[in-house]
Amino acid sequence: MSKLVYSSVLVLILIISVTSSILVAEAPIVITDALGRRVELLETPKRVVSIAPSITQILGELELLSVIVGADSFSLGDWYLNISSRLRELGVVDVGGYWWSVINIEEILKLNPDVVLADSGAHRPLLETFESYNIPVIYLHGGSASGVNDVLSDIYTIGLVFNETSRAESLVNKIASALDEGLRLLRPFSGRRVLVVIDFWQGIWVTGKATFIDDVLSRLGLVNAATTYGWSAVSIETVSKWSPDIIIVACSYATNETIREAGLYDLGKPIVLLNNTEIDIISRPGPLLVLVPRVLYTALERGLGKPVETPPPTTLLTTTVTTTETKTTTITIPEVRVEGLETTQVVIMTIIVAVLAFLVGLVFGSKR
Repeated sequence: MSKLVYSSVLVLILIISVTSSILVAEAPIVITDALGRRVELLETPKRVVSIAPSITQILGELELLSVIVGADSFSLGDWYLNISSRLRELGVVDVGGYWWSVINIEEILKLNPDVVLADSGAHRPLLETFESYNIPVIYLHGGSASGVNDVLSDIYTIGLVFNETSRAESLVNKIASALDEGLRLLRPFSGRRVLVVIDFWQGIWVTGKATFIDDVLSRLGLVNAATTYGWSAVSIETVSKWSPDIIIVACSYATNETIREAGLYDLGKPIVLLNNTEIDIISRPGPLLVLVPRVLYTALERGLGKPVETPPPTTLLTTTVTTTETKTTTITIPEVRVEGLETTQVVIMTIIVAVLAFLVGLVFGSKR
């Protein structure tokens, strides 16, 4: 090969190397968040404010707590993965309670975050405020998730934002495996009509259809006794008509007296009052999903007695996932596109083709 041809090859390699670097540097990742907003990220966030405990727990599972500079007060008190102690050791600032009206925007501004991770339900009223202060925000389903798929979508989105897609996929597989094993664990109680009560403010608040708990019950072979949609307050007469096999009370301030005053004991149905840890597990959409089957099994056993059929062994916390096959779990992957490359790619490809044509001409010319 002549020196001219050799030099041309080196030039071509240099062009491809440089232009590839340009493509990587200039290509933004465009994510459609839980509100359907187009969010463009130029680089991996290094300063993050998380204002929902379910979102903070996902960050913890993906080993991303170190990027958090601000968090809601519930996250700062979270027992899961020892998140509370770890965040305080990192000096994470408390930016207020969970609901939008008690979030401290001034504290968030002082932290100068690269991005705020917010709940699509609890924090939606803050969108205009974030935009007015040019605070980048990504809305996730968070505690407003209406089903397991929303949780998996949040995990994938966070994995993409922080370039931790491998860990995100592992967590999704862990949850899918736990739900599959949970279905087997709860098989002795299959078909039981379960009513989950979450509050007693001006009525008996239940989790109806199209809620996170409704979806989880269905995936585990149980039946949600409530026929209303969403979270709704109902009368004792309505609960009586539903005739649940068991009532699970997941209300942090509820006592036996609270339950008695609501009239639930008069129905003659088994009632199980969960403790605060169990309430977190059953009601918080996120990585805690892996613990839900065991909490439900224990509650059903307490209320209905030990089933005749002995449940198979379960390893919900230590299962090693070797397959991504799931029969009952459908994964929704958030939309991600790489934009702004079309024109650049055309120019680069034109240059490369021209150089290659030139090299081919030299080679054949030298043979003649």
